[in-house]
Amino acid sequence: MRVQCLLMIVFLGTLTATAQDWQACKPEGDYSFNDVKAAVHRVTSSRMYSGWDQKTFNRSGDLVAVAVLKTLDDSEMASPESANFVLLIVRMAFDCPQYCVKVTDDRRPRMTLLLLEHLNEITGGKMKAEIEEAKLFILEQASKANCQMEGIIYANGVPIRFCTKG
Repeated sequence: MRVQCLLMIVFLGTLTATAQDWQACKPEGDYSFNDVKAAVHRVTSSRMYSGWDQKTFNRSGDLVAVAVLKTLDDSEMASPESANFVLLIVRMAFDCPQYCVKVTDDRRPRMTLLLLEHLNEITGGKMKAEIEEAKLFILEQASKANCQMEGIIYANGVPIRFCTKG
């Protein structure tokens, strides 16, 4: 009886030890959601960032928007200074999605675009120009990430950018 109880405890212990929080899971070569949240908190609270933070954001893509929403409440994001740091963070997240972000779904800025709309609402439209500029940058970077082949052709001296999707 004692042996069976001991075996049951060991079995249940291994089950709970192997179970992980999804936020701690790390895709191959990337950072966990907890790492991204910690970087967002560090950058927005200290008002500066390191190369490690930049690398974390570069490799996370759209996951950064979720981390921002989970880390900061609306009153924190509403100040112009905080909003500028949020814009900086999401721009870093889409600096090189085609090469840096390994999780394909995070190369598309679905949550990031929602975050930018929300940021515009809570700042009362005071930062509309900066938000639109960031949005255009992110959309351009995301479109590059979904290209199999891209380039520029010239028609009558006018450059035309093309992208073939795979």
